[in-house]
Amino acid sequence: MFTIDTSVKQEALNYATLMNVLNNTELGLEPDFEAFGKQAELDAPMDLPEVCRGYAEFFHVEDSVLLKEYHKAKKMFQGLNEEDDIIKRGNEDYPPLLARTARTPRFLYIRGKKSLLYETRTVALVGSRHASENAKDNTKRLAVALGKNGITVVSGLARGIDVTAHKAALEKGYNTIAVIGTNLNQYYPAENREVQLEIEKRGLVVSQFSPASETQRWFFPMRNGVMSGLSLATVIMEAGETSGALKQADFALKQGRQIMLPESALRLEKVTWPAKYVKKGAIVVKNPTEVLRALAENNIFKPDWQEENEQQTLYGYLHELKGIPSQNDEPEWMEQIIMEG
Repeated sequence: MFTIDTSVKQEALNYATLMNVLNNTELGLEPDFEAFGKQAELDAPMDLPEVCRGYAEFFHVEDSVLLKEYHKAKKMFQGLNEEDDIIKRGNEDYPPLLARTARTPRFLYIRGKKSLLYETRTVALVGSRHASENAKDNTKRLAVALGKNGITVVSGLARGIDVTAHKAALEKGYNTIAVIGTNLNQYYPAENREVQLEIEKRGLVVSQFSPASETQRWFFPMRNGVMSGLSLATVIMEAGETSGALKQADFALKQGRQIMLPESALRLEKVTWPAKYVKKGAIVVKNPTEVLRALAENNIFKPDWQEENEQQTLYGYLHELKGIPSQNDEPEWMEQIIMEG
């Protein structure tokens, strides 16, 4: 059973309780929550029942309502796995890549290999939930190419592109992070439950939503901000004009992170998003090798191999060491973009 045995865990529980009682958002509650802490002169978060009267008066709610919700939320928190953890913004263990972005979640709830939060070689693969077989094949190829070169694959465990990326990484034993739009105690969609369980064992599952939260539709586009924030680049594998993948692209732009998209997307007459993002700096790629090359040439990260042999280009070096086809040998990929989100 998960125990509330640290100040961060206690604060997260108190915070979740107030969010539910006040029907407020995380960011909306923050100013008043901080103000109460200063007014009450709390050196550290206390078990809410011990300061219930103060909370009730400050937030203008009944003690009984607050206590009832607190005990309900506590049971939900105790339903987390014993090894799960809660991380608070501003603390040393908050992921550095995400910390550099604006409007980051106050808390992250994590399950799995915590060390992956601090990876600085991370690329998100996103796209349609109703992906074509061609797009899925291309996603597998890219996920494997990234993994071979020490890059952690980040995605959102949705149907289509997301789960394909996770499964490809898992099958080869590479690192993968799933940023989910529910709390850690939920599995959505149901058919991806086994994949999520496998990521919990061998990768990392991240949620910004407390176990006391009731999942809302808008949670899913919200998590795209965290997914982008944990990644140095986002590759849009396939997307329609209203795809949620484009929400992530927007977050990436705001966060100063690189976007990549397939060259074939620019040839489609019925979608306008490719040209829009190219104008805003998106890199156009034809295949996995070009993704890897773009990562290096745009200083998104510096591969270890270049330090070992600076006389050799990334193309040639990756081909020699990792078995990745050279540019001339590798076929174009991502040739179909479906029209649905």
